[in-house]
Amino acid sequence: MPTKGGAYLRAVGKTETAKERFINRELSWLAFNHRVLQEASSKDVPLIERVRFLGIFSNNLDEFFRVRVANLIRASLIGKKTTTTLGFDVNETLNEVGQKVVELQAEYNRVFAQLERALKREGIHFVHEGQINHEQAEFISDYFSSKVRPALVPVMLGGGTKFPDLKDGTLYLAVGLEVPEEGVRYAVIEVPSHLPRFLVLPATEKGEHVMFIEDVIRLQLRRIFALFEPQHVFAHAIKVTRDAEIDMDDDLSRSLMEKMSRGIARRKKGHYVRFLYDADMPEEMLGFVKRRLKLGDTENVIAGSRYHNRKDLMGFPDFGRKDLVFPEQKPVAHPFLAHKTSLLDQIQKRDILLHYPFQKFSYVVDVLREAAIDPTVESIRINLYRVAHNSQVINTLVNAARNGKEVQVVMELAARFDERHNIKVSNVLQEAGASVEFGVSGLKVHSKVFLVTRKRGKRRELFAHIGTGNFHEKTAGIYGDVSLLTADPGITAEVERLFSFFSNNYERPVFRHLIVSPYGTRRRFSRLIDREMTLALMGREGRITLKLNNLVDAEMIEKLYDASRAGVKVTLLIRGICSLVPGVPGMSENIEVRSLVGRYLEHVRLLVFGNDGQPEMYISSADWMTRNLDRRVEVSVPIRDPLLQSELTQYLEMQLRDTVKARVVDATMANAYVKARKGKKPLNAQEAAYAWYAERADQIP
Repeated sequence: MPTKGGAYLRAVGKTETAKERFINRELSWLAFNHRVLQEASSKDVPLIERVRFLGIFSNNLDEFFRVRVANLIRASLIGKKTTTTLGFDVNETLNEVGQKVVELQAEYNRVFAQLERALKREGIHFVHEGQINHEQAEFISDYFSSKVRPALVPVMLGGGTKFPDLKDGTLYLAVGLEVPEEGVRYAVIEVPSHLPRFLVLPATEKGEHVMFIEDVIRLQLRRIFALFEPQHVFAHAIKVTRDAEIDMDDDLSRSLMEKMSRGIARRKKGHYVRFLYDADMPEEMLGFVKRRLKLGDTENVIAGSRYHNRKDLMGFPDFGRKDLVFPEQKPVAHPFLAHKTSLLDQIQKRDILLHYPFQKFSYVVDVLREAAIDPTVESIRINLYRVAHNSQVINTLVNAARNGKEVQVVMELAARFDERHNIKVSNVLQEAGASVEFGVSGLKVHSKVFLVTRKRGKRRELFAHIGTGNFHEKTAGIYGDVSLLTADPGITAEVERLFSFFSNNYERPVFRHLIVSPYGTRRRFSRLIDREMTLALMGREGRITLKLNNLVDAEMIEKLYDASRAGVKVTLLIRGICSLVPGVPGMSENIEVRSLVGRYLEHVRLLVFGNDGQPEMYISSADWMTRNLDRRVEVSVPIRDPLLQSELTQYLEMQLRDTVKARVVDATMANAYVKARKGKKPLNAQEAAYAWYAERADQIP
């Protein structure tokens, strides 16, 4: 039965073969986050970047609890024998997740302590309220008075005072006041999230000094609570994680946007799924807080360190130390687009493949800008899932609408954690005169496409973009993604058909070139696997190479097992969750799985089917998860141009030769690094790819 979180669960006994045939999705995700933590430990990563990887790990773990653990908790309420779609017992999974999180948290704390010592050796010191000199104390006092104190709202607890509703992911200080003749009084202070988490203090002869903002508050506690004349004041950090699912009601009398707005508001009141507290907090204070928050058995009460919300380490300052951060890698020019007057004319001549962050995402914006002012362009159609704040893409669409172009925007309001921003963007676009639609009922629109229509004389010309990543300038600088820009009549006609489907989704279109979920992705890729199996059974070479973010769908995993048994060589590059168990005799001995985690987030979805020496190659917006195959609009597009196929083949070969950032994925989830063969130089695929694209940029015709 479907839960509110959208995961399908069966109230049946545990499937006996689940652990033999699959890797538990949740444990596989935690193994991925462990790979992120490994980057924080890696000595080949610059020191400050290692600190920032700790922030990425923490941010990932927060979202994991908000979504996945929340799903499991809700599922556990169905019954004791409830299992996940892959057959894993929900309650057992929750226990295993809890144990693994404790292990990872302990490793995290060890790594943080190591990095703190390493920073100290570089003259960068974390300091707390007991480690500052007089000049720094005055600096902190002034900062507190001008910036921090106006934002503080201490809430005294006790008597009839209600414990405030704690916000998801927000940091609080639980404060204890030892007051003469009254005993201990408690208070809670929300740490202001709009202020920088780190305060850089005046430097000393020992070097740079930085303080967490909560320590700034701790230093001023007596000042804050001077009215009570406390003998002693102490404070410990606490944080809650809430269930992040939007509970959409069935009130059909209200618009989707109204429902979404109400759902976002309800998210603030979601159930607690994790309570994190300072392990040094006195038992009496901890018991008081737990009672007042009414924390029960379904919440994860986890002891942490002095500091929570370490996701903020993603923004840890660099102190001007270029030697401690990644060397700058500016995105390079594309050899066929650089210095061209009309990008649309270039796309008309040949298919263009853009690869971020190695090449400039600005070309995508430039195509839209050209379309916005070209008098021969009639329309721009685009679907949006996530966009940047102050998005250049949105500004360009607004400009196009004001220039009289027909602008059709299909906006996905249900992009998790971006709903509020997407509502705001929709309003901006509508006010500019763009037509905004909210996708397809019952399906998320997750494709990454746009279509430009140009009319010259009697000739109507179509230009399409199909990609693996969002139209988001910021993430294009840190996510590895590819985009196809094409004027191919067969492909562009089907992209146009897709946009007609968005407007009139009672008509189901037929696609011959594109592969579109939820109607064709599972079927079409299954057929391609079948063809490789047939070739292998005939004694010819059957080969499949898949690069995906996640591989979870049981049916497609079983299909790959079938291929392995038929003798097909299957190579998988899976960044995140992989529920397939490789290397099992009689089931998956011909399957090898690797994961690559490095400077850039691997986000390219690339699928290659050998086809007896004439490979079929696709880029896609879809992972092989049930939601992407059956409950979303996703688009995969064939790459047919021999030059582009050669480019992607070389890129894949670099990834498969990586011996610096690649890990072995298997049932042990040990994340062992792939080692270079004796006599071979280590290869970092991301660095090699950047060098390759930079060399091509220098050969601009």
